Amino acid sequence: MCIGVVLAAGASSRFPGNKLLAKYGGRALVAWAAAAVREALGEAYLVVGHMALEVKAAAGRVDGVVYNPWWREGLSTSVKAAVAAFAEEDCILFMPGDMPLVRPDTIRKVARCGGGIAVPTYRGARGNPVACCRRLYGEVLTRLTGDVGLRALINAAPTYYVEVDDPGVLIDVDTPQDLQRLQNSKDHTQLKL
Repeated sequence: MCIGVVLAAGASSRFPGNKLLAKYGGRALVAWAAAAVREALGEAYLVVGHMALEVKAAAGRVDGVVYNPWWREGLSTSVKAAVAAFAEEDCILFMPGDMPLVRPDTIRKVARCGGGIAVPTYRGARGNPVACCRRLYGEVLTRLTGDVGLRALINAAPTYYVEVDDPGVLIDVDTPQDLQRLQNSKDHTQLKL
């Protein structure tokens, strides 16, 4: 079984302020991600860095927090921090904190990673969250650098694509315009918070 980790350490360089604290449907973006993971997998953990206390408070109910002191060096450092913290777990599902529309049933499907990396696809396009099994943790720690997640390992490791009927796997918030488009949608009713 996978544990779910919400990646929420970045500085949101294309967004004024920290995008994870931005409100959507009355809650912070990071709260939607954490709630989806918790509903799907029974618990959710958070990797924080930039504005750590504020992000932790905005995330709502989580089961643990990992602080990433190297968050300025990019996404790979948060993935590595999670792998180091949860090295005994069979599988880690990595959920970006800026993706509020991913459905819990999608997370459950991806969490069955089958011994490699599991990547959701929607109509053939790759998305998030991504799950990684323990036998690849060494590769994560030695090969990932900079502002790249597991994408660097997808072509080099056994990868399982999980087709889902969930466009939320492709929808993240990087800019104020992204948030405006999201706020104009009605999808925020899908989770039980």
